[in-house]
Amino acid sequence: MALHKLIHKRIFWGSLILCLLVAVLIVRLAWVQLLLKDRKVPGAEYSMAQMAAIQSEREVVLDSGRGRMYDRSGQPLAGETVWTAAFFPQDEAEAEAAESAAGKEKLQQLATVLGVTYEQLQAGRSGLKEPLLWPSGSGKNPLELTPGQAEAVEALAVGGVRALPFARRYTGEATGRQWLGYLSEAKAAEAKESPTGLRIPLTGTDGLEKTLEPLMQGVGHTEAYARVDARGNRLPDSPIKVRAPGNPYYPLSLYTTIDKKLQENIEKLAVKSGVKEGAVVVLDTSTSDIEAMVSLPFYNPALISPEGGEWNNRALQAAVPGSIFKIVTAAAALEAGVTSPGEKFYCSGHYGKYGLSCLKGKGHGSLTMAQGFAVSCNTVFASLAERLSGAQLQSAALALGLGRDISWQAENTFGLPLLRPLSGEQPGTIFTTLLPDDGGARVQTAIGQRDVRVTPLQAANLLVTLLHGGEVHAPRILQRVAFANGQTLKELPAHLAPSPQGRISPSTAHELLSLLRKVVTGGTGKSLQGTKWPLAGKSGTAQTWVKGMPRNNQWFVGYGPAEHPRFAVSVLVENVAPGSPHVATRLFGQVFDLLAESSGA
Repeated sequence: MALHKLIHKRIFWGSLILCLLVAVLIVRLAWVQLLLKDRKVPGAEYSMAQMAAIQSEREVVLDSGRGRMYDRSGQPLAGETVWTAAFFPQDEAEAEAAESAAGKEKLQQLATVLGVTYEQLQAGRSGLKEPLLWPSGSGKNPLELTPGQAEAVEALAVGGVRALPFARRYTGEATGRQWLGYLSEAKAAEAKESPTGLRIPLTGTDGLEKTLEPLMQGVGHTEAYARVDARGNRLPDSPIKVRAPGNPYYPLSLYTTIDKKLQENIEKLAVKSGVKEGAVVVLDTSTSDIEAMVSLPFYNPALISPEGGEWNNRALQAAVPGSIFKIVTAAAALEAGVTSPGEKFYCSGHYGKYGLSCLKGKGHGSLTMAQGFAVSCNTVFASLAERLSGAQLQSAALALGLGRDISWQAENTFGLPLLRPLSGEQPGTIFTTLLPDDGGARVQTAIGQRDVRVTPLQAANLLVTLLHGGEVHAPRILQRVAFANGQTLKELPAHLAPSPQGRISPSTAHELLSLLRKVVTGGTGKSLQGTKWPLAGKSGTAQTWVKGMPRNNQWFVGYGPAEHPRFAVSVLVENVAPGSPHVATRLFGQVFDLLAESSGA
């Protein structure tokens, strides 16, 4: 009996203590809810009640933190900062204010600034639970605002709407700048880390975006954010804030040798000329820096089609060169001493063997080697080829920077075993088999047919080589890397690209320059006599086959002004119908007129 009473007594006191604890907890919660709800939490910007209501943050990325690319004068090529309109979920007070007459008037004004109707604005804003960067008409990028429009958006002070800076990687337009490359999502197994260990969601897949990937990686993104409640509404008095890594050194700024305005204008010229496939390269003759490199068809880095191939940089892809290769044959013959510019030849229109003809069989008659170069006589160059060996032809080509990689590169730079910015550069070929003893093979090679393949970049650089007395310079596209605060991280100086086979002599180079001038004054390039600058160069028409159909590659390569050269240019127009007008020559002249105008000539 006594034990039974003891058990009941313990149950009573245990229950009483439990009830007292519950009562204390209820009082405490009431005190927090009623008396401390407006008190700030230590170290936080919100009251206890607000903190209880916060479910999460809603954010939108304004800048991925990826490195920026600029042209030679600091104009943005990839990573341009523009103003845009950011929309966030509204708080309840803002939603009510938007329904008032004054609120509707503000929204009408905002719609006008954004270039949309009031109804379109309301449709895009209604029920917003996630931040939105107002889209452009194409929808490929957020809408770009002028500084004046950005000020107007801020002045309207519409709830949940801000004008914010946005790092736009590309404009969303198709261009001929395949050397920039493009980005794609990194696969989980291939995802890389930034210098701070952050995961990189996008990675460079081609062009400079790929080859410079280690320099492009940032230290985190910049985002705009706000706090919301469980229903997705922004908390009262929760401002839209911007959060950035705060590192003064990143992202890095990469300065190229490209002249953006010149690049854009040549792209327009190429389109106006009707070029569908091909390339244009402009080099600075003093350094071999690439000032413009246009590839057609154009590509859009935001809309890459794997089967389309438009992202391929035609300026770096080897093509059949045709008669521009006669520069190499002339160099080999002059170096070997088997001819001179004044040597006489006779062209009947048919060479007599190898099925080779000239001028559709009409012939040039009696002419010198120099005249044969000017009018691109196949008979003259077939005769020279039979005096040369395959080794002599190949050696001259290699000495002039053909048949091998020539673009700028550096070892052990930025911690990389090899830094080579130009991705996908093809070396081209002279002979695909052992050096032939067959005369027919040498003849076809000497006129730029058979196995010969040359890139437009190599063709332009060949002219720079002649202008430097036979010294091959490495074409450069990246010249400086700087920290975000403007401090230079590293200068990347130009360098040479010598051939193990040696170089041609300065005297031969000088003679070839004279021959190139005669092409314009009295040869196949005489249509260029009306250009703003006197020019020199060499035309070429190569026979090819595309899908079983005969097609031509049209070339013109040269330099100008003739007396004081500043630029070397190569133009390739691919896969045109035989007998078509020589668009490459015309476009070459137009490019040089553009260069003359931009130089104040």
